[in-house]
Amino acid sequence: MFHPETFLNALRQRSARKLKIAIDELKLVSSFEAGKIGKDTAIQLEGLWLQGSDFDGKRLADIKDQGGSSAELLPLPACYVAWVGSQDVDPYPEASTAETPVYHALDREKLLCTLKVPNSGDEASRTLAGVALFLNGSDD
Repeated sequence: MFHPETFLNALRQRSARKLKIAIDELKLVSSFEAGKIGKDTAIQLEGLWLQGSDFDGKRLADIKDQGGSSAELLPLPACYVAWVGSQDVDPYPEASTAETPVYHALDREKLLCTLKVPNSGDEASRTLAGVALFLNGSDD
């Protein structure tokens, strides 16, 4: 996507209309499991990259490789995101997520949004490790 922020805003507007909710009463939710988010407004994102943590297929996990041979970036499976009403229940309990920034590229200059990503560890340790998601897994 050349302008992902424009796409997310258009999706937000479409979701507000479809759900008959004011646009400022929406929140962005995410899941790596298709069934956790309603299909009415959800989209599937592919090509996200993860830095600063491991991923067990459904959630962030501690890096297990002690030898230093872990990849700096990990490609992630499809992520489902949707704008839902701010009063709607999140796909995961608050205590089992980590607020994770999503950047356009590795330089971390342009923040797109933040997602609550399912997490199997301590959220504070993810923050200290600089965990982030990227739309582009290269320096371009």
